[in-house]
Amino acid sequence: MAGLELQNVRVWFGGQEILKGVDLSVAEGECLALLGPSGCGKTTTLRVIAGFTQPQQGSVQIAGQAMHGTPPYKRNVGLVFQDYALFPHMTIAENVAYGLQMRRLPKPEITKRVADALAMVQLGHVGERFPANLSGGQRQRVALARALVIQPDILLLDEPLGALDRKLRDQMQVELKQLQRRLGITTIIVTHDQEEALSLADRVAVMFNGSIREIGAPAQLYETPGSREVMEFLGSSNILPGRVTARDGRGGQVELAAGIRLHLPLPLPAGSDAIILGIRPEHVELAPHSQADGALAAELVECVYKGSLVEVHTRLSDGGAFQINASAAQVAQLQLGQRGAMIGIRLPAQHIQVFAA
Repeated sequence: MAGLELQNVRVWFGGQEILKGVDLSVAEGECLALLGPSGCGKTTTLRVIAGFTQPQQGSVQIAGQAMHGTPPYKRNVGLVFQDYALFPHMTIAENVAYGLQMRRLPKPEITKRVADALAMVQLGHVGERFPANLSGGQRQRVALARALVIQPDILLLDEPLGALDRKLRDQMQVELKQLQRRLGITTIIVTHDQEEALSLADRVAVMFNGSIREIGAPAQLYETPGSREVMEFLGSSNILPGRVTARDGRGGQVELAAGIRLHLPLPLPAGSDAIILGIRPEHVELAPHSQADGALAAELVECVYKGSLVEVHTRLSDGGAFQINASAAQVAQLQLGQRGAMIGIRLPAQHIQVFAA
């Protein structure tokens, strides 16, 4: 059993409450991402788990053992920092061996475990080099090997790929996910990168202002978020204010501020007719303005070519901005015209999220 349990964890710094009653349960072998904007408390949560920060209230359990008063070096937790924190005066092998030496393991065992750890991250040939002689991706692997060589109960990753360029970051995401699954180690990743969280984690915990707002599988949070705030934070989204004009057993009639009416076969919030609709740019359908009956009319503002897709930025009749992500072939086929041209936008009901206003 190497799971993690946080119960009602509260932390104050200088009279300011940083963590506001965090509850979190992570199963053995699970990979969970703590995702949120800067200052939301995700790194403080990681420091509480590692033992660098003691909560003023609440409890932390690792592998079923209460950690109250247990110093970091006795928690058997592996930690990978954003800047890797490798010792520049030590060789790669010496860096990886450091944690084992602090645990006073026999030298033959240290030698074997260091070799195994470096082989695991495909760096068995660089043991005698120094960190300055390695690329960013290689240094990231060394930091990972140093964290794993102690055979930790929990692996903590603090913005592990933040210092890498885009191509290398994408490559390391795949390698890190494969390694975590192969080892079956309970892993907590702190990141502000939505794509990184969604691609690496089994579950994502979205944090705002010192508390966990929502937690779930990546696809669940992205496709059916429980709040407008989570939807807007996780990727791009279009938000439309509306009003329920009629209700029935399957949903109801909704009138948008932009001037059209939709029938939504979806549960609508009770208690108020003022609602907010949300839809992802990739779920929106484009149409020529001449064929846009029953669709939103929009003015073309800009087309931004992104390789595999084109971001079509428009302005609705009420002045609101609206984005559509379409393929380059689709945009070319529709012949959208120049800036200022009118186009039609259809909103598939199955992709619309409804929130109370």
